[in-house]
Amino acid sequence: MKIAAVAYACDRLPGWVAHELKLDAILREADADLVVFPEYAAMEAALIAGPATGSVMDWRDLAAARAADWVEQFRLMAIKHRCHIVAGSGPVATERGVVNRSWLISPAGEVQHQDKRLLLSYEREEMGLVEGEELRLFDTALGKIGVLICYDSEFPLQARALCEAGAEMILVPSCTDFPAGQTRVRQSCRARAIENQCLVVQAPLVGEVAGCEIIDHATGRAGHFCPPDHGLPSDGILAQGETDRPGPVTIEVDPAAIAAPRLTGQVGNFSHWPEGLAQVTQVPLRSLS
Repeated sequence: MKIAAVAYACDRLPGWVAHELKLDAILREADADLVVFPEYAAMEAALIAGPATGSVMDWRDLAAARAADWVEQFRLMAIKHRCHIVAGSGPVATERGVVNRSWLISPAGEVQHQDKRLLLSYEREEMGLVEGEELRLFDTALGKIGVLICYDSEFPLQARALCEAGAEMILVPSCTDFPAGQTRVRQSCRARAIENQCLVVQAPLVGEVAGCEIIDHATGRAGHFCPPDHGLPSDGILAQGETDRPGPVTIEVDPAAIAAPRLTGQVGNFSHWPEGLAQVTQVPLRSLS
């Protein structure tokens, strides 16, 4: 199958028709069975014919009010291009509060979602978001897919739970505003690929949007990661884009082949995980003079 990780820059567009043209061009260039857009890409919905500036809460609430329109736009694109799409993520109002939600859409137009479970301090304190309740695994025509939104990927047990449930690939929509943040997410994605001996795909937000603090500056580099093992790249990088350059990075890949080292690899990270946990006991403090 062909998978595209899109480094996406949000624009102030005059209307939804312009947005449709933008998406159509990206999806044509990607030419993939699965296309992954980044975290907070859905803030672009608030920018469409939106205000020049506003408070964090104003932008959050406007994006949440337009979330259904954003999803419908991607749903129609998934049908038109006959592909699966992760439509990035963005604020969505629920009975529990506003969450950071990512959507997985099938070529038939069916929509499922994953809410971010571990929130940054900025998301908790400045945006007033609430954490997602449930980690989900999606059974698709392309295989079993898990989604970890940005910071979620930095916690190994999240990815482990997905892979123990049967995930063959983990998709990571991300948004980071400094190089250090991008490094944390990127290296976490690579670590999750090693630990679980599976494919991990990261799609970052990039670029600057004056007047919208939530996404005023974003930096990142699209990447496809695997366990470094027999028949796979020794650095664990299947493909990657240039830092802060918008556009899709598309590869042709077989997730089953990437997971093959689970059975025949040089190491057995995935199968030895329970053994590693069993070694974690109370740690005694030893004095050394």
